[in-house]
Amino acid sequence: MLTDLAGYKIYYGTERGQYSAVVDVPIPGISDYVLVGLGPGIYYFVVTAYDEAGNESPPSNEVSKAI
Repeated sequence: MLTDLAGYKIYYGTERGQYSAVVDVPIPGISDYVLVGLGPGIYYFVVTAYDEAGNESPPSNEVSKAI
């Protein structure tokens, strides 16, 4: 059980493996999140988790979504 999970970071961009933006989600119990304002195109995403000390996990597997 994780007792010091502090939140997540969503990294995304329009090229595979290249993430030009990051969103900090400081809500440890969240199970989904909606990014608004994305223009048309294909976006690539990875997510990391971080603890209260700021230690960040390795990134998740990359996923993509066409907008």
